[in-house]
Amino acid sequence: METNNIIMISPLKLSLSLAHLRHCPDKAIKEMVSSLERRGQLNPVIAVREKKEIILVDGFKRQRAALIIGMETLLVRVLPLHGAQMKAYVYLLNQERGFSLIEECALIHELVQKDGFRQIEVADLLQRHKSWVSRRLEIYRNLEAQVMEDIQVGLLPAGSARLLARLPEGNQVELAAAIQRDRLKVTQIQRLVDLWFKAGTPEARRFLITSSKKALALSTNAAGTSRRISPNAGSFFLALESFQKSALVLKKKARQPLGAMNPESVTMLKQLFKQSKKDAEEAVIYLNELLFSKEEVANEQT
Repeated sequence: METNNIIMISPLKLSLSLAHLRHCPDKAIKEMVSSLERRGQLNPVIAVREKKEIILVDGFKRQRAALIIGMETLLVRVLPLHGAQMKAYVYLLNQERGFSLIEECALIHELVQKDGFRQIEVADLLQRHKSWVSRRLEIYRNLEAQVMEDIQVGLLPAGSARLLARLPEGNQVELAAAIQRDRLKVTQIQRLVDLWFKAGTPEARRFLITSSKKALALSTNAAGTSRRISPNAGSFFLALESFQKSALVLKKKARQPLGAMNPESVTMLKQLFKQSKKDAEEAVIYLNELLFSKEEVANEQT
C-alpha cells in the first residue's frame, strides 16, 4: 500500500545493504522490541527506492525488532535520495542521537576509499568541516581492526578510539586487552596512553599492560595529577608480583604430600629449597632497607 511517499511494506522486503554503517547492540534491540509491543510503531522508518529495491536508511533497530515480534508490515517514508546521498543520510538522520565516533570513521572511510570521494566532498555531504573529516579518516586508518571491532560491540568505551589510535600497530591490542580486563574508564585510558609514551623502557611498558590500575595509582601524586612512572618502580612491581604468586603456589603445594619420589629427586628439592630460601631472605632484607626507614622496620618488628 502506498500514499504519496509513505508506504506499508513487510520488514523482510527492506534491503539492508546500508546496515553495516549502523551498529545495533542487543540491548537496544530488546528495548525496541519492548517499545513496539507496548506502543506500536510511532514513526515511519526511512528508506530509498532504487531500481526494484527499497533500501533502508534509518530504522534498523525497528526493522530487526519488527521481525522478532512478527510484525507483518512497517510504515516506511521513501525519500528521493541517490548514490552517496543515501549513506550521508544514515549519518545526518542520526547525528544528534547516537551516531558513534567509530561509525563516523567507518562511513567516511567508505565514502573515500570505496566511493572515491575527496575529503572536501565528504565534508559537504555530511555537512561538516573538512578537518572533522580528516581527523576521523586518520583514526580509522591508524586503528587496528581488532580494536575497532571491540569498540563497535561495546567491549571498549567508545571514547577510547582516538586514544588507542595514537599507539603504534602491535601495541593497541595489548593495551586494549588491559583496558577490558581492568574495566578502565576513558579518563583512565587517556592517562594510560600518556604513560605509555612516557615509559622509558620495555619493562615499564610491560608493567602498564600487566598492572594498569597499579601503574595509574603509582603515576598519580597527592594533588591528583599524572606524572611519569619510574622504570624501576614498574620493574619492582613486576618482580614482587611474580615473587608473591610463586610464594602462594608453594604455600598451597607445601600442604600436600610429596608422594612417591626417588632419593635423588628429594635431594635436589632440598638443595633448591635451601638456595631459594637463602635468596628470598636476602631479597627481603635488601627490600626492607630500600623501601622502609629504620623507624618503620622497628615498628613492624614490635
